[in-house]
Amino acid sequence: MRRADLPRLVEVLRDPIQSFVRESRVRIAILVNGAGQVLAQHGFTRSYEVMNVASLAAATHSSSRALAGVSGAGRWEHLYHGGRDKQLFLAPLRTPIEELILVAIFDAESSLGIVRLFYENLEKEIGALPEFMVARAGTDQANFERDLEAGLEFISPEAASEG
Repeated sequence: MRRADLPRLVEVLRDPIQSFVRESRVRIAILVNGAGQVLAQHGFTRSYEVMNVASLAAATHSSSRALAGVSGAGRWEHLYHGGRDKQLFLAPLRTPIEELILVAIFDAESSLGIVRLFYENLEKEIGALPEFMVARAGTDQANFERDLEAGLEFISPEAASEG
């Protein structure tokens, strides 16, 4: 996704991600594209945390798709990891033009069922946005790193300046 497209996408994703966070009671949420470019986030305080989670989410999503293919599963619907205090939900968020990746981290204030319910609502809401109905030009290799870092800059300018 090109840097020029980011301001509008960040703006239209702000309300849906905030509604998802509020309704599902997750503590941390991030929405990235397949390259790990940050499109929306909530709950991070440092740019390196956002960038680490974004790149790990993209890599996990990619490797999960490969494992699903090798195992004959076709594709996984979502990944879930439950820890002692925190739980993680990672899921593809399908739109008409591209697949995004949602990462949600939550604690005992929520549950996997609640997160899944509101994830489905989020997927429908984002999939219906006009900005995700028409394909945009992609990033070329020469500008990949610049455009990748631009996601963080538009999401959290104060966090980007500390990184």
